Amino acid sequence: MRAEAGWLLDEDAPGPRKPLYLRGGPGMRVDADGPALRVRRPARAALWFPLARLARVVSSGAVAWDCEALLACAEAGTPVVFVQRDGSVRGYLFGGDARARDPHDLLYTRLRARLTRPGGMARYGTWRDAMTRAAVRALGAQLGQALGDQAPHRLRQALAETRRRYAGPGPAALIEGRLRGWLSGLSAELLAEVGLDAARWTRLDFAFDLAGDLAALLGWALEAPVLAALEARFRGEPGAPNLVEEGQLLGLFEQRVPDLRRLGLDGLHQLRQWLET
Repeated sequence: MRAEAGWLLDEDAPGPRKPLYLRGGPGMRVDADGPALRVRRPARAALWFPLARLARVVSSGAVAWDCEALLACAEAGTPVVFVQRDGSVRGYLFGGDARARDPHDLLYTRLRARLTRPGGMARYGTWRDAMTRAAVRALGAQLGQALGDQAPHRLRQALAETRRRYAGPGPAALIEGRLRGWLSGLSAELLAEVGLDAARWTRLDFAFDLAGDLAALLGWALEAPVLAALEARFRGEPGAPNLVEEGQLLGLFEQRVPDLRRLGLDGLHQLRQWLET
């Protein structure tokens, strides 16, 4: 993990492509420079990030993006997620040519075909509820508790209260916001991989947020490790990570990205199966 003022890049992440996290600040600018992004800040040397090595970009706060830099990301199939400082998503840029796409086997085609038919959105909601119940059961197994009967929204509230108790309201909100933004970035990357690129995404004119729903589902898998780390820090255990430090929180997140990727792709595969029946 390399962390500099204004950016973080996980060089230890598996695979040839790495995620880039930009933390906006006064004067930060991103331009295209051939096959790379050039990131500049006042009184600092410019940095170059080859697009061929970037899996996704999460742009947080005040970052001035040149139009050509955005087009370069789209052409390279590198999704960009724009988030506020609190982690809320402002918008997505999906690459124009999703990598490793099979034109005959796309989630996109199932979504368009099914959601335009009566009951299509209800079918989507049933998938989302089923995935949420499965995620809650998995969390219960991790925590050694039976959580299957709890309403998901009430369980989320209880987990948030526990985080606030361990870390304090302000730090807990900071941690939750950062994770929410990073999960959104990962979700955008996964959707691009299964064929939901920019052109196809804009044709799905339906009242649902698949990227946001997928990020929320993946968030259940982070509840147990985050709670464990916060509790260890609260109890003063040696070596416990300080998740308020962005680099340490990002380290925890990226360690789990391979598992999150598998969960996300499996969930999207199941969605396609639900839409086919």
